[in-house]
Amino acid sequence: MNEDVPAPRDGGPFAWRFDERLREVPLDKAAFATALDALVDQIAAAKSQPARLLAMLGEATPLLRIAGRLDEARRTASAAIALAELLEDAKAAYVNRIRLAHVMQWEGRFDLSNALFDQLTGQARCMPELEGLAHTVLQHAGKNLFDQRRYREAARCFREALQLRRALGIDALMESSAEALRVTQGRIAETEAPSR
Repeated sequence: MNEDVPAPRDGGPFAWRFDERLREVPLDKAAFATALDALVDQIAAAKSQPARLLAMLGEATPLLRIAGRLDEARRTASAAIALAELLEDAKAAYVNRIRLAHVMQWEGRFDLSNALFDQLTGQARCMPELEGLAHTVLQHAGKNLFDQRRYREAARCFREALQLRRALGIDALMESSAEALRVTQGRIAETEAPSR
């Protein structure tokens, strides 16, 4: 299960699976796109309700990313951050920064995603109000490193995310970290195998 995508992994129009790059891929692209368009249309109607709008922007960002609508995902995450700051909701601003960093990762803008994930990880480690989000940022920071073929560093992030999830009793997310760790360890074995 992916903590950033607000839909079940294996049901409904937003159903998805992980590919070999640890990226979410829609099971039914047409149904996914249709449901996403309907959600985006609803966002326009929520503009007079800031709290609802913030929730909808946060929901839409990862779905737009999965659909490959990266420019729109980046703009949506940025709007969610700005609105969260306006509403003085520090936790929502933080979560949407994770989403923005994840979009930048998918865009291949690693200079920006690396810096943002480093900052977010540091904040989660030292700010008590964000401590419960450390497992989430570590999971996504690991995916960011995985995309750069920095497999050993990614494995450390996934391992720590798994340990935190186990300690917090978040069983639903433990499999996501365990799966990412298995795939990453496989890549380490492939890249470090002695050549014949």
